[in-house]
Amino acid sequence: MKRIILFFSLCLITTLASFAQTVLPAAEPETSFLIDLGSFTGIVGLVSMIVTQIMKVVPAISASKLAKILISCGVGMVVCIIVWLLQLTPLLTGYIWWQVLIYGLAAGLSGCGFYDVIKAIGALFKKE
Repeated sequence: MKRIILFFSLCLITTLASFAQTVLPAAEPETSFLIDLGSFTGIVGLVSMIVTQIMKVVPAISASKLAKILISCGVGMVVCIIVWLLQLTPLLTGYIWWQVLIYGLAAGLSGCGFYDVIKAIGALFKKE
């Protein structure tokens, strides 16, 4: 009986404590981007999303792993160049165009997965 009274007392205390707290209004977000392009992870996420949509439109590419990797690298470079030209992120502002291309290549390779890249390149040299 003591446990039941203790349980109900704790429930009442936590309920009253939650009503007693002050609620601050939520601040409006400063940007309207759904994907944060301010980090490498955000750019990789965008590249991966675009490549997935390309694979849905052109199903013939899905058969070749190397084609997926090349398309992912190309999309990564194009995305990084566009982001750099439009100055959407402070991440790429200090770079020269060829450094942005290398950054896009790394983002494309990360978007398709380094394991898939190593596996596809290893399959080219593997003797059957």
